[in-house]
Amino acid sequence: MSKFTRSHYETIALAMQESCPAPGWGPTRRVAWESVRSSLCDVFEYDNNRFDRGRFMAACEKGANVRART
Repeated sequence: MSKFTRSHYETIALAMQESCPAPGWGPTRRVAWESVRSSLCDVFEYDNNRFDRGRFMAACEKGANVRART
């Protein structure tokens, strides 16, 4: 049984959006942010074989529509 629920994924994606580096912040911050996002995906995939990595990665980008907002 999975430890994480859809609500967890949505909340974490929203937090990732808030921490997403702005274009002028330089490549180092973007690389670090992408590393964290990828590591989260690894954990979620291990926990839940139905986890959709591409969907979560897209949801982490600033401005993406995530249900937890409503």
